[in-house]
Amino acid sequence: MINICMKNTHLHHIIPKHMGGTDDPSNLVELTVEEHAEAHRKLYEEHGSTYDFVAWKALSGQITKDEARRLATIAAWTGRNHTEETKEKIREARLRQVPPNKGRKFSEEHRKKISEHQKNAPRSVESNKKRSKTMSGIAKPKVKCPHCGKEGGAPQMRQWHFDNCKMKAF
Repeated sequence: MINICMKNTHLHHIIPKHMGGTDDPSNLVELTVEEHAEAHRKLYEEHGSTYDFVAWKALSGQITKDEARRLATIAAWTGRNHTEETKEKIREARLRQVPPNKGRKFSEEHRKKISEHQKNAPRSVESNKKRSKTMSGIAKPKVKCPHCGKEGGAPQMRQWHFDNCKMKAF
């Protein structure tokens, strides 16, 4: 039985695509992951391209894929200038995305109706049970007051107790 050791290799562009290189076989070389990272480090040091920096850091495991995508996207958009026509299209698209009630002025009468409805809107037993069921089983963090030792839910204790504790030294 013959054991064949398979290396994990990458195809590397000798002249990177961001510098005008092509996918022509004469512009490609097969490298290990470590060699590929080193090649991009050298390209970065020689030319200072953000793309090579991101490739080097990602291939060497210094940053995650998500960080690499974010940095590459920033690099791609940095320094771009939109034409006036494109800027106008962006403005129009933003205007269409405004929520329907944002900036809308309601009459005093309408505001009162909304307020009354919210105050008097009865919750059904069914909806209360559903709300209770949703909240059950969720771990609610407990904290202890450093002044008096009282224990309670973290958000409530922070909001109502810690700064107002009677045992707190001024």
